[in-house]
Amino acid sequence: MCYTCYRIPNSSRIRNSCVRKNRVTESITQVAQDIFQVQVPVPFPLKTVQCYLVREEGAWTMIDTGLQYAPARQAWAHAFQTLQIEPRAIRQIVLTHAHPDHYGLAGYFQEMTGAPVFLLDHEIEIAVFEWQADGEHMDMIARYFAKHGLPSSIGESVHERQMQVLAMVQPQPVLSPLREDEEIQIGAETYRVVWTPGHADGHIVLHRADGLAFTGDHVLMKITPNIALWPGLAPNPLKDYLDALNKVDRLNITPALPGHRAILYDLPARIAELRAHHAARLNDCVAAAQNCTAYQVCLEIFPSLKTVDELRMALVETLSHLEYLVAEGRLVREEKRVAQDQEVILYSAHRVPSN
Repeated sequence: MCYTCYRIPNSSRIRNSCVRKNRVTESITQVAQDIFQVQVPVPFPLKTVQCYLVREEGAWTMIDTGLQYAPARQAWAHAFQTLQIEPRAIRQIVLTHAHPDHYGLAGYFQEMTGAPVFLLDHEIEIAVFEWQADGEHMDMIARYFAKHGLPSSIGESVHERQMQVLAMVQPQPVLSPLREDEEIQIGAETYRVVWTPGHADGHIVLHRADGLAFTGDHVLMKITPNIALWPGLAPNPLKDYLDALNKVDRLNITPALPGHRAILYDLPARIAELRAHHAARLNDCVAAAQNCTAYQVCLEIFPSLKTVDELRMALVETLSHLEYLVAEGRLVREEKRVAQDQEVILYSAHRVPSN
């Protein structure tokens, strides 16, 4: 569960080629033949998520939905009215992943339209686990953060925010599975499902033969997707992400229609920037990890955090890098008891024993 991304300093050098787009209204832009981008508000630092409506004869496909949030519902009502879409004309809802800003209104729209909601089969398992209405996973996150050094006073605020987010993904949809390399008809075109884990364990890119792709949050301009280590999910999401970048780099995608920020027209150049960013971030973590908790390293790496949302996303981003370094043998992790009923996890540089 993550939806905040972090800016890469001094990025990006890439200049998008001049492509004609048709702005229908301030929040709706036709970005390709029969494809409309809808800017949907979210109550997080990024302000909006970019969802898409794809037209076919007599029907539409929604790609991603936004949160269960009044301004988001209003944005969709405006889009439906502007494009003259009746709810029952929505043939299917396809989700790139189950983070709340992409998934949260899926159940709401399923009830409204009767449309099936498609998600990668692996991500369906995660959505059921993450978005349990009783908040069990949120309680697990609170214990996880405490073990990584988050002070209890801050932890209470973080847990409260997690529960607020949980309310923004209700009602839950009935999910239909997509599978890796499966083909799905969207509009008049056929798209291949490309599994791209990292930002989310079950994240997908939808790629068609002429190169156009819906890329969700896999690659973004000017900011880097949040690569987060959450309890109960993949143990090394940064490795998964770097491997998935290599996969996407080979696909000759252009344009890439993302979940945030500008459309990408030079994906290999942006991927090279992202690789360099994570290499530098890993080195920073090694330098900061001096028998420290992840929370302490996080404050070194992200010294200007201002909100609970920024803090919790920065902490899980830090953890993904620390655990990548542990797996690579560059850091060691050890547990230390600090109270009768509490242990914390400490990270430090791997020391080669002297002869």
